[in-house]
Amino acid sequence: MKPFDALLILFLAIAGLTRHPSSTYFARASSLEKAASTLDRRAALSNAWYDNCSNDDNNDNGDAHARNGDEPNCTATTSTKKPTATATATHRPTATSKSVHYPPPSTNPDSVYGGSNVTPQMGLVGGVMIVLGIYLMIFGYRAFRPTLAVGGFLTFGLISWVGVANSQPPEGYTNNAVTLIAVPAGLGLLGAILYFLFWTISIYLIGGMGGLSLALWVLCWRADLLISEDVARACFLVAFSFSFCCLLFFAERYVLLFTTSFTGALIFIIGVDFLARTGYIGGYKSILDRNPLHRIVYVISAKTYVLMAMVIFVFLISFGWQYYYNSGRKFGVNAAPVGEEGGKGGDGGKEPAAAPAPAPAPAPAPASSPPAGDTSGGSAKSEKHEG
Repeated sequence: MKPFDALLILFLAIAGLTRHPSSTYFARASSLEKAASTLDRRAALSNAWYDNCSNDDNNDNGDAHARNGDEPNCTATTSTKKPTATATATHRPTATSKSVHYPPPSTNPDSVYGGSNVTPQMGLVGGVMIVLGIYLMIFGYRAFRPTLAVGGFLTFGLISWVGVANSQPPEGYTNNAVTLIAVPAGLGLLGAILYFLFWTISIYLIGGMGGLSLALWVLCWRADLLISEDVARACFLVAFSFSFCCLLFFAERYVLLFTTSFTGALIFIIGVDFLARTGYIGGYKSILDRNPLHRIVYVISAKTYVLMAMVIFVFLISFGWQYYYNSGRKFGVNAAPVGEEGGKGGDGGKEPAAAPAPAPAPAPAPASSPPAGDTSGGSAKSEKHEG
């Protein structure tokens, strides 16, 4: 019996004692006992209903058992327990809630390189970066427009890869591995053409590329990156790039020597890491790829330190080589005087050679001596000219 039923019986008993005389007490008592038994029976039926009919997954009347000789009827009350359309909509997972679950950051090298082995795509990217790095380290300063084209390819390719990787959906792109390479390569070719044509502007962007390369290399010297805050790190990258663009205006020769040597050394080592798989590019990927689907843990090992030190070593060799190999040579198209009128030189940027000394004037012919006995020089000269 429930507490509410017991209180009701007690209240009825008190009311019966106060309103009726003592002669009718026993008659009222028997009525109260019948009411109590009725309440007990209803409470038992109610408990049976809750035990057998409140479960939404089991509404079969055959599973109900009898209480006090009666069997609860679930069919009459199941309509009150059916969930409404609003309740169903609130508990049903939506498409947005399914896409929120992102994988945790991974330390597996397969997450960094996109596979357990060197795939053909990774081999192609690594080979291209090695070739471009060697070119910049050896001929980056000596050549003019080819170097601008290489800088445009690297800059546009990097920017497009960052955009494609950060906007990748959970289900991936169609032919995902090829898309992540083909789109940056195509836009990189467009950047190469633009840099080649508009060299008056792109020459300063080449300096910005050198500043960006240096900033990325500095940030990767710690496992949690040298600057952990995203906004501060982005400001650091932009500040280095912009400062090198401005510095190139005042010290063009040295900034371009540094840019071609350091950028070439950096992409050369990154290309080697695509094949060696030491995890070094994990630092650069954690900086540039902020997609929650691609989160990785950058781990610095002894091999990683070796590659970072190799960047410095290869850079110093390249800088010394290009400095002495291009001694007295300027980067770009230079004007050189030609003869006395002047004009543009076509020696590819060499310093103008000294003008040749003018030929000496021919000496005058010696005068003939006058004949003996003639004291008039003038008449002798006229007679000689007439003869």
